[in-house]
Amino acid sequence: MPIPVVDIFAGPGGLGEGFSAFIPKGGREPAFKIAVSAEMEVNAARTLRLRAFFRQFPPGEAPESYYEYVRGHRKTPWTDETQGEWDAACREALQLTVGTPEHDAILHERVASVSKGDRPWILVGGPPCQAYSLVGRARNRGIAGYRPEKDERHFLYRHYLELIKNHHPTAFVMENVKGILSSKVGGALVFPQILRDLAEPGGPDGPKYRIIPFVAPPDTLGDDTAQFILRAEELGVPQARHRVILLGLSEGVCNRDPPHLEPTPAATHVRHVLEQLPPLRSGLTTKTVRDWSKDATRILRATASHSRRAWGRVADELDAAAARVSDRDPGTGGRWMPWQGDRASLPPHLASWLHDPRLGGLLNHEVRSHMEDDLKRYAYTAAFTKVRGVSPRGANEFPTILHPNHWNWESGKFIDRFKAQAWDRPSSTVTSHLSKDGHYFIHPNPVQLRSLSVREAARLQTFPDNYFFEGARGAQFRQVGNAVPPWMANQLARVVYSALVES
Repeated sequence: MPIPVVDIFAGPGGLGEGFSAFIPKGGREPAFKIAVSAEMEVNAARTLRLRAFFRQFPPGEAPESYYEYVRGHRKTPWTDETQGEWDAACREALQLTVGTPEHDAILHERVASVSKGDRPWILVGGPPCQAYSLVGRARNRGIAGYRPEKDERHFLYRHYLELIKNHHPTAFVMENVKGILSSKVGGALVFPQILRDLAEPGGPDGPKYRIIPFVAPPDTLGDDTAQFILRAEELGVPQARHRVILLGLSEGVCNRDPPHLEPTPAATHVRHVLEQLPPLRSGLTTKTVRDWSKDATRILRATASHSRRAWGRVADELDAAAARVSDRDPGTGGRWMPWQGDRASLPPHLASWLHDPRLGGLLNHEVRSHMEDDLKRYAYTAAFTKVRGVSPRGANEFPTILHPNHWNWESGKFIDRFKAQAWDRPSSTVTSHLSKDGHYFIHPNPVQLRSLSVREAARLQTFPDNYFFEGARGAQFRQVGNAVPPWMANQLARVVYSALVES
């Protein structure tokens, strides 16, 4: 039987997807099954529930009604014949606000049903990180009278701790931002206390856990907490995403050190997962687009003219891009769009992981509209990045006429305000800020004049193409940006499985 997993603070389910898709070498069935997942945000909870329904069926055997639903061709993903599977998905994926007494009672009751008996089970999750992130801490310093010790967000991990103390998982995985290593409350570092709490969640007389890193042998840890940092780009993910992830193993049950993760031999780049996707173009916030090819050509040539004096090679690239504009309007995408792509152009390790031939197209491949002045900045930034290999930084590397009317543009504090992703590198860290604007995630092809779509961000996060994100586009971006890359989570699952099965 598969090992049950409880996933709290689940977001759209990145950790759960990685675990539930792990199949041991030589096996045919997944080693883990999500028993309970909990998320407070309504759209992420809907996404969790839909994916839970998809996973009620063996790999490759989801019903056609699921595909019809995600394409927008029917109102529900289930039919009369699959009502039971939908009901099971609703029992699995719960919209709960951890820390609310009523919801905590529901969660603890469900976890108690998972943990009864002697079978192993694991707890995974990432307590919200706003209080620990560097951006969040900088924002907090600007709040009059802000005191970290009064900020409940610093202590959300205690709800996670409470589940460990009361229900004794065989193993647990906790994820958070890298800033947690340097965050302080009352002048003291938070992370060492978190490690002590997790090692003895019930105090000296309670269960004991060994807390070990995933990417280094435990006996080399010492005081070097940086060994808890996982770099997604070293694990086959096309994204530079650095997160603190630790593994807790129950003493007396998991006594053997599992093999740690080794870096993959070759990096996976933006080009590997985005280049073959069908082109899109931005809308314009200031007018209705009637002839995109004329608008795009005009924008590209105007930007080339602005750039020629100081950045001649960039101007040449913009002129070349203008010549490549097609008369055919690619559109701005949508919930589903047909596509004839296949897995052949994907990296071998992600080919079957991302591509689903039954889908017949792309989900959530949709982009926002932008002001024309921003499209000129996007065009320039993409062309500059193609020519120089890095994105332009700050006022000195932008033509004056393209400077935005921001009071802090020349302050030096926001030199990456406009950033194109480079084809031949892992992307920047995909964040929930994408829900607000796309300035930091400009498409590398200047012809497309846009920021990334939800599906492109999801591919950089390694969500399978058949993973549908519920809600409006902004909610979809937030879900993708807050998630753990499923491909990385799948590798975490391999380590946990080794610890449980070989001990």
